[in-house]
Amino acid sequence: MKSISFVLSIVFFVFRVNAQTPTTKDYFQQEVNYKINVSLNDQNHTLKGDINIHYKNNAPVALDTIFMHLWPNAYSSKLTAFAQQQVQNGSSQFYFSKEEDLGNISQLDFKVDGRKVKWQTLNKSTPDIAYIVLNQPLPPNQSIDIQTPFTVKIPASFSRLGHVKTSYQISQWYPKPAVFDQKGWHPMPYLDQGEFFSEFGNFDVTITLPQNYLVAATGELQTASEKEFLAQKVIESQPIINADTLGNHFPPSATETKTIRFKAQKVHDFAWFADKRFLVTKDTLQLPSGKIVDAWAFFPPQGIDNWKNATDYIKRALRSYSNWIGEYPYSHATAVLSALGAGGGMEYPMITVIGKTFSPEGTDIVITHEVGHNWFYGILASNERDYAWMDEGINTFYENRYSTKFYPPEESQKKKISYEKLAYFLKARTHSDIPSITPPDRMSEMDYGIAAYAKPSFDLDMLETLLGRPAFDQIMQKYYQAWKFKHPYPEDFRQILQANTDKNISWFFDALNTTKTMDYTISSVHQDGQTADVTITNKGSLRGPLILFAKKYGQVQDSLVAEGFEGSKTFSFPKLKDGLYDDFEIDPHLKTIDLYP
Repeated sequence: MKSISFVLSIVFFVFRVNAQTPTTKDYFQQEVNYKINVSLNDQNHTLKGDINIHYKNNAPVALDTIFMHLWPNAYSSKLTAFAQQQVQNGSSQFYFSKEEDLGNISQLDFKVDGRKVKWQTLNKSTPDIAYIVLNQPLPPNQSIDIQTPFTVKIPASFSRLGHVKTSYQISQWYPKPAVFDQKGWHPMPYLDQGEFFSEFGNFDVTITLPQNYLVAATGELQTASEKEFLAQKVIESQPIINADTLGNHFPPSATETKTIRFKAQKVHDFAWFADKRFLVTKDTLQLPSGKIVDAWAFFPPQGIDNWKNATDYIKRALRSYSNWIGEYPYSHATAVLSALGAGGGMEYPMITVIGKTFSPEGTDIVITHEVGHNWFYGILASNERDYAWMDEGINTFYENRYSTKFYPPEESQKKKISYEKLAYFLKARTHSDIPSITPPDRMSEMDYGIAAYAKPSFDLDMLETLLGRPAFDQIMQKYYQAWKFKHPYPEDFRQILQANTDKNISWFFDALNTTKTMDYTISSVHQDGQTADVTITNKGSLRGPLILFAKKYGQVQDSLVAEGFEGSKTFSFPKLKDGLYDDFEIDPHLKTIDLYP
């Protein structure tokens, strides 16, 4: 088996290193459809089930190997990539955890089209990546069925998959093929910091569990009796929410079980959350096309104060993103308050799980960010592990637009630097910042927040300022239409931008791919009664857009937004009727990343 592993490692290396930048005609996308039957045992915190994966090879080459993700194995020992990253980021919780709190996936017995196949994990430190050696190559445009039983020991809540007593967060939980595209295979270990990349397809998932659990999940519920059960829970929840009197204890599990079924189309993942304490609220939203979307919120009693208006937040987020980018394509959007060790929230198709929040406004913003991920990674399914800015950065930009619109800052706050921008300035001024293009698993925790989230959102702010919001929105809508339910790369985003503006936007990608900075300063001002000539010098090397205001008596008389430049350039303002300008100011509202505003 060592020789097989060595050969596969070489093949993997060649695929990843020698892959050329693709053109549109090179693009292909595999199709992966799942049928999963699983039972929850809440006495020993396990899932036991079986899975059938219908894998269609749309690549122009035959495949003799399928890489598989077994991500529950990330929790199986203190040697995994996940465990090591936890320590590197200063968290000792998993490292010092008890044996009974660890997790894994076991009892795997892979078959392809009913015949046993050879398979193995890569090595002891990456038990969450495996490969299957096919009995015969899978030709282009042909399909296979991969089957296996599996058992998941659900870990304590260290990251995403986990449980707190009998509250379950079931995500990254089943055997899952890695993406194979024009750049090769993309197997990746599970990480807390650094997200995912998955193939689109359809899911048909059947879950058996004690009867008194409430379940929120990706996909559309198919079981009539469970629809009635949830409808009744919505009715029962409202007086409890109004009175805020229910305790937070875990009720005993019912002795009888139920089996419920979900189906989802055009998604690349399936997650579900189960808790006997959930309160449930539901509302509906009609989009401009007439499409009706259900908004659901599931939360335990301790979340009442911050979550009682959660469906309003979900609806407003759906309406905003649909108007700005493109219509939400699914039948529901659901937010769940549950345990989460990986940040403030985590997105899955049609559903998001949110950790503890501290105010209704904070709940709204986190829900909006996670609902927004339905567009940026859910539908525009970029490789999050390599290009986090394409989902986190772009989504943060829209989250900021949302928060500015619905929670506008007071006038006195508009000139104050945000904490996020202050953090970027601190790093950039000390030459310790890193490019946003850096993969998340090579970033520190602080750099991840700045380079993957904040800095790309600042770059998009500048791009929107240069192009104007209507033109910017039009380009983003074209990006959405061109790449929805596909896997766009940075070069695809760049192609859409360049094809839809005559502005030079090379600076935008310089800002993402390098640590170049911009630092505009006023070098001289000359006013002769006819014009005011203002010479600006860029002391940096990033040619980001310039924003310049001309003022008199503290009031803005004129302004301009100009394409960026290196060196010096002179800009002219027309004369005033009543004398001369008395002040010129660069970027007074801090829309750019000018290093010394």
